[in-house]
Amino acid sequence: MEYRWGKADGLKYLSGYKPKVQNRQPIVAQRGVNATPPEDQYFKGALFINTIRTLVDDDTRWFAFLHDFFQHFKYQNIMTEDVVQYFNEKLGMNLTAIFDEYLRHEDLPVLELRFDEPAGSVAYRWKAHEADFAMPIRVGTPDHWQIVKPTAAWQILKTPIKKDEFQIPEDLYYVWVAR
Repeated sequence: MEYRWGKADGLKYLSGYKPKVQNRQPIVAQRGVNATPPEDQYFKGALFINTIRTLVDDDTRWFAFLHDFFQHFKYQNIMTEDVVQYFNEKLGMNLTAIFDEYLRHEDLPVLELRFDEPAGSVAYRWKAHEADFAMPIRVGTPDHWQIVKPTAAWQILKTPIKKDEFQIPEDLYYVWVAR
């Protein structure tokens, strides 16, 4: 879709997967348990990979990485840990907690926001299962995105942007946002 119609249409198409994801069980089952993966593996997987692409934030590097990933693992049986290790090493990022949050838990991470408009600030944090989950995310307005690095602890961002104007580019990330 993106190749033929452009990135904006590709993201719009991909966002159409969100209502199809049921988030009833983790994508990766407990090791040693014979379990059929949920259909979510395809839709949630595509949305998750797009989230990782957003974190990389360099499409030339991203598409070269995907090519190298395929070449490295083709004709092999691999485990989730092999994939995570490869991503961590080749992208130079520790994505372990992010992979675990999305693949080993059924529900999505929630970006919690609390606005204090008189003070000109917004408090933010991740509500997630993984204690080390600290995925960076863009916030603000389309003409002036800022990257914040939420953790499980509340943090404060000074901003003149009002609650009804404050945005998260939800087409780039697969997360819930609680305002």
